[in-house]
Amino acid sequence: MPGWIRGRRGRREVHCHRAILDTIRYLVDNGVKWRAMPADFPPWDRVYAFFRRWRDHGLAKEFHDGCGRGSARGRGGMRSRARA
Repeated sequence: MPGWIRGRRGRREVHCHRAILDTIRYLVDNGVKWRAMPADFPPWDRVYAFFRRWRDHGLAKEFHDGCGRGSARGRGGMRSRARA
């Protein structure tokens, strides 16, 4: 939780975390370089700063593992491997 919500001093964040996460997913999905992001996303340096912070705290792995097909299938009681 950001410091300004907990009553500590600090500046409010300009971009919501959902927009940051969507931008990171776009980068990973399309293989775009950080500096070559479309203009309708938050600035690349802010997105990269969040990514580094989340990576250093282990949150990037949690996001990745939480979005995987295996975890969703396991919660739904489905087989963990799809059959063709």
